[in-house]
Amino acid sequence: MSYNRRDLLKIGGIAAAAGLVSPLLAACAGDGETAASPSAGKATEKMTFQLSWLPTTEFAGTWLALSKGYFTAAGIDLAWLPGGPNASPATVVAGGKAEVGMLNADAIATARAQGAPIKIIGALLQKSPFCILSKAETPIKSPQEMIGKKIGVAAANETAFDVMLSLNNIKKSQLTIVPVQFDPAPVANGEVDGQIVYVTNEPPTLEARGIKTHTFLLADFGFSILSDCFFATEQTIADKPGLLAGFLSATRKGWLDNLADPQPGTDLAVGTYGKDQGLDAAQQLGESKAMNSLIVTPDVPKPIGLPDAAMSATVETLKKVGISVTVQDLFTKDILAKIST
Repeated sequence: MSYNRRDLLKIGGIAAAAGLVSPLLAACAGDGETAASPSAGKATEKMTFQLSWLPTTEFAGTWLALSKGYFTAAGIDLAWLPGGPNASPATVVAGGKAEVGMLNADAIATARAQGAPIKIIGALLQKSPFCILSKAETPIKSPQEMIGKKIGVAAANETAFDVMLSLNNIKKSQLTIVPVQFDPAPVANGEVDGQIVYVTNEPPTLEARGIKTHTFLLADFGFSILSDCFFATEQTIADKPGLLAGFLSATRKGWLDNLADPQPGTDLAVGTYGKDQGLDAAQQLGESKAMNSLIVTPDVPKPIGLPDAAMSATVETLKKVGISVTVQDLFTKDILAKIST
């Protein structure tokens, strides 16, 4: 079984969080900064991480960090809450039920506009996972090659698709848009020539079925949105920077391990943390490998970063979908500056 991200992490996908205007910030208030590494004999501090989705290999770095004791070494007793189609990570974090959460930058920016005082403290995916999927035997290699073809677009992906067309000076009249769901079957069955999907999900799903695919990332053609971003409330950032730094440091170590070998993290997702999800091991391994390709870039040699150029590009792309925010409002590099892993 594979899981699609649905509307949680798509452009504008935070609409379900409309009740954010009165966050219960008192629950986030702490007793001062917690050190990123525990001193001898010091008890760990409890911390909760709100996942952006179900417990799959998308969080392989977290599972590895938990299993190898990286959080404990950082002075953290970590609990986690699953996401899902009905979850609202921004609401959970803003309401004080978790100190840190994960969402795409567009969802976090929208939540801020609705009154949630949250900020991004680090980004795992340095490129948006949105891509155009096609069969390897009939590949679509660029936006221009979509002209004259049938492209499947799910309702939740329409805005992202429209932005990509605009960025590449393509009119909708130049191609045929076919409404689809999130299943990549239309590509497999030849109902469409291409489909907008997540490179980390649907392509590995088809590959696991023996169907060779081709993809191109929207990020390589102007669609710049930092994704799988870690975020916290402004109050937690001010009161507990050491705790957040310890979390990012331990998480980074877990992802470094996954970059070196994605199999152990996949095994943990399938057999332990996501055991009740009925995950397909081959699909999950493919998803993990696809994620790894988006995590490290020339500007971000280690997992979790916030390059200045990427932050600015994210803000500029958000403006194109009507989300007006500044780099200073949406991001802070203060927490990343405290870790040296």
